[in-house]
Amino acid sequence: MLLGVSHAFGSVAEAYHRWRTAIPYAALDWLVPQPCRRVVELGAGTGIQTRRLTRFADEVLAVEPDPKMRAAFQVEGVKLLVGPAEDIPVEDSGADLVIALESWHWFAQPKATHEVARVLRPGGTLAAAWNLPELADDWTADFWRPVTSAHDESRRPGRLILAADAPFATPQYRVLRWTSRRPADDLVALLGTYSQVIAMDSLERKEFLDRQRSLLPAGPDGLVDARFTTVCWRTVHKGV
Repeated sequence: MLLGVSHAFGSVAEAYHRWRTAIPYAALDWLVPQPCRRVVELGAGTGIQTRRLTRFADEVLAVEPDPKMRAAFQVEGVKLLVGPAEDIPVEDSGADLVIALESWHWFAQPKATHEVARVLRPGGTLAAAWNLPELADDWTADFWRPVTSAHDESRRPGRLILAADAPFATPQYRVLRWTSRRPADDLVALLGTYSQVIAMDSLERKEFLDRQRSLLPAGPDGLVDARFTTVCWRTVHKGV
C-alpha cells in the first residue's frame, strides 16, 4: 500500500466504520465465483465489506496493514491477517478469490498484481469494486469534489490497473446504480472519511465540511437523495 495511506484512514477508523457504505449484494453476486472455498480480502479495513463476503465463501481471510483499522475490525469467524497487498500473508495458490473493495487504487503496482497472481490458484478470480458518487448536477459535482479530485489517473478509483505481464484474462466490467436517501448530516460525515478531507487540519476540515453541508438540497425532512455507482471488475488467473 502506498506510503502514508495505511495510517490515514486509521486516524478516523470509528467514523470510517460507521459511515462508509458496503458494496451491494447484487455486485457481490457478480464478483464472487461459486462455489468459493476461500476468499482473501485485501485492504479489509474495519470489516465493512468483510461481513457481506462471509455469505459467499466457506472461509474469508481479511488482510489489513493498519493497526488502528484492525483494532476496529468486528467480524466474527474471520481470520484477520496483518499485511499489505504487496506482501500478502497467504501461501501460493491458496485462494479461489482475491478481492479488493474500495482499495485497489491504493496498492503499488506492479507488485500487488504479482502478489495476487501468486496467491490465486489457476482459474481463480481477482475482483475489485468501488462505491462512487454519481455526479448528476452542479451540487453533486461540488459536494463530492474531494472524492473525485483526490487521485491522478494512475490511481483513480474505479479503474482496475494491472501489471502488463500478469497472467490474467481480459477483465470484465459491470456497473450498478442505486440511490440512498440519507440525512444531510450523514452525507457530510461520509465525506469526512475520504483521504483529501482527512488530510486537512481540524479547523480547515470543520470549515470545509460546513461549506459542503450548505450545498446539499435537503428537503423539509432533512433527507437527501444521493445517487451512487458501484463499479465492478473481475478477471481470471490463466495459470502458468
